[in-house]
Amino acid sequence: MNHNELKFDQIIALEKIAEHVELQSHYLYSHTKVSIFSNDREDNLGLKDSIDFTEEITIPIYLGINNKVGTVTLEGKKTLAENYLEELGQFYTGRPHSYFPVNDLVPDGFLIINSVGELVCTNYTADSILFRLGFNELSLSELVVALSFSQEDIVSYLSQPVFLALNLSIEQFDIILIINPLFAEKKFVGALAIISDRSSVKRIEKELMEKHTVIKEIHHRVKNNLQTITSLLRLQMRRTNSKVVEKILNQSINRILSIALIHEALSKENFEVVNIKQTSYNILQTVLSNMVDPNQNITGEISGTEVFLPATVASNVSLCITELIQNALEHAFISRSEGNIRVTVSREQDEVFITVEDNGIGISSNKGQNGGQLGTKIVENIIQRKLKGEFSLESNRYGTKACVRFPSSCHEEDER
Repeated sequence: MNHNELKFDQIIALEKIAEHVELQSHYLYSHTKVSIFSNDREDNLGLKDSIDFTEEITIPIYLGINNKVGTVTLEGKKTLAENYLEELGQFYTGRPHSYFPVNDLVPDGFLIINSVGELVCTNYTADSILFRLGFNELSLSELVVALSFSQEDIVSYLSQPVFLALNLSIEQFDIILIINPLFAEKKFVGALAIISDRSSVKRIEKELMEKHTVIKEIHHRVKNNLQTITSLLRLQMRRTNSKVVEKILNQSINRILSIALIHEALSKENFEVVNIKQTSYNILQTVLSNMVDPNQNITGEISGTEVFLPATVASNVSLCITELIQNALEHAFISRSEGNIRVTVSREQDEVFITVEDNGIGISSNKGQNGGQLGTKIVENIIQRKLKGEFSLESNRYGTKACVRFPSSCHEEDER
């Protein structure tokens, strides 16, 4: 059975079927084992025990009328007691307080049905759900009709028997109805009907989806606003005749664009995490296009593994990568027409490693104290204070290698 082919509500129903099969056998008997198959392939739902039968019993699973999705196989060595249905009713209706469920599952309504389709007992949650639906005074046959099903269909499913799960929308309520068949000594003795009100869950899911859409739109607008700021800075840069001012404005543009790239990634992702390897590539291409002289052939490349970081952490990391690439372009390729910058991203156990390496002339101590001072200070401040990591710089006549390492568990609260 391929879970990717099932809807979310169907997966919930399937999990509830398995959950209650295991629960019944675990609390009342021992040595339970449940296997679910579909298309001759086993789909393991994590159950290791099974209801005790003298022989194996295979029961089909239906997720909706006439929608068979697989089978459940029950097997064991012992037989169940003849009063199984009575004990199960006592168990699900609660002991000694009959108005509250006794197990730790998400509160479900339980209805015990005998082999001829009569409603034997219900628990408090079932009564409450049926009351909200306006069905609390109905018999089982009347309830089936009220739920828009043919009584003959339900009876036929009960008499087969089968595992049956139905997703129902009744006015403002979203209900999952599940029927689990019950056996004693291989004899069908009735069914456990599980009724679950998912209305509040559905409402919360809808609200979360709406909030998620709004957050993505905010990220998109922030990105657009940052790009507008860079456009204004470019206009200002064209009006100056000072190379120093032009350089400072260009560096500021790169820093702003590196933050804009994070918001662009967040506006497209379903989660508030950023692929820092992909972002590093985007930053590298942006800085190269803004800073490399047309007469130079400076290339860039990315290597390593994909590392996903929370949004705030990724913003800080992107600023560091921007500064390190800018420093390399500014100092490594003076009087050179060609060069290469490599950014490597990796994760080892609980730490993230990022290196920015060039094959230029290296950075002398004088250069480090002058032009690269601000960029280096920005990186050191972010790494040490916000990411709680370490920064090192190695340079010689064959190039420069900047290394950043910080704990992967770094969270937003650590960065204040």
